[in-house]
Amino acid sequence: MAARALERLRLSKDVLERTVHLIRYHMFYYNVDEVSAAGVRRFLARVGPENVDDLLKVREADRIGSGVPKAVPYKMRHLLFMIDKVKQDPLSPKMLKVNGEDVMRTADIPAGPRVGKILAVLLEDVLDDPGKNEKKTLLHRVRELNALSDVELDRLAQKAREKKDESEKGLEEDMKRRHRV
Repeated sequence: MAARALERLRLSKDVLERTVHLIRYHMFYYNVDEVSAAGVRRFLARVGPENVDDLLKVREADRIGSGVPKAVPYKMRHLLFMIDKVKQDPLSPKMLKVNGEDVMRTADIPAGPRVGKILAVLLEDVLDDPGKNEKKTLLHRVRELNALSDVELDRLAQKAREKKDESEKGLEEDMKRRHRV
């Protein structure tokens, strides 16, 4: 709905996409006792670290517009603390200490979907435990993953995707509950 309204205003594609992105994610779920550091890293990976400040401003404006007495409650302040705490952790494959070339060289495989699947599993491992983002550790894991059959690697890559999707689905379910839809 927002995209259509912004198109009618003839805003640039960049402004339109960024605004729609902020609107889509501004109702994120965060509860101090329920969301872990890994969850905050996934949140940052999903919304993009470059969008966090603006996203929080949208969330604050939404709260003020809803008549909530505190625009920045404890939960939001705690989220800011957690973001500061994890923002140096890897959030995307580009932030891993290995890249596709390292994977191809170590596993002795050509460029292709297998490389992407291995990187997806490595990222999921590192999102769960940033301490694993060491080149030696990741290359060892590349050898382990490459030794798996295509079916087993597909299963692990699918599991990594599902974990990401599950995180996003939880957000959507919370939004639906809040809006009673």
